[in-house]
Amino acid sequence: MVWPNIVTMDIWLNITTILTVFTLAIISPGPNFILVANTALFRSRREGLYTAFGVATGSALFGLAGMVGLLIIFVRFPYFADLIRLVGGIYLTWLGLQMVRSGLRRQSEVESRSLESLDFIPFAAWRTGLLTNLGNPKAWAFYLSLFTVVMTPGFLLWQKAMVNGSMFLISFAWYGLVAILVSDRNLQSRLRRVQASVQLLFGIMLSGLGVYLFINW
Repeated sequence: MVWPNIVTMDIWLNITTILTVFTLAIISPGPNFILVANTALFRSRREGLYTAFGVATGSALFGLAGMVGLLIIFVRFPYFADLIRLVGGIYLTWLGLQMVRSGLRRQSEVESRSLESLDFIPFAAWRTGLLTNLGNPKAWAFYLSLFTVVMTPGFLLWQKAMVNGSMFLISFAWYGLVAILVSDRNLQSRLRRVQASVQLLFGIMLSGLGVYLFINW
């Protein structure tokens, strides 16, 4: 691969624009934020970090699909978008209902046991983060517009790879920070009395978002 000595200012400007838009998008509250915050707050910091890693992996896969032009399938095959809308909406709704059920159970003495005693499976946490990101039809549309509108044809392969790697790092840094902050012991102790209500709220928000995406795509 030939690495150019000089990269045009337009390319660097586009790279900066892409990463800025991406950063602003991921810090906006959505399914990924709700999932990571819920996991770190009601499970453990470590599980929240694995979930954040799964979300970041999803961002990398979206970026990879954008690099090779796979996202254009949304334009050429509209029924594929309908399939993503259907599956993604159902999955997010199901995930939210699981949070609601967990919040209801948390009201019992059995569910109020130490968070550290909960079973933790790294792969399961990573998979949930990955599927939540990939299951959001709005994310597909966002990455499609990002790679088809902002990223110009002048991008070389190594520049696209740099953008993709940067998106992965930004995503993991942000959601990892969320996991660390919400799993703070002081915050957990303050929310101990209202844990069930907070988790119910998270569940209702996520399932409601799933229904909204399903209906309004």
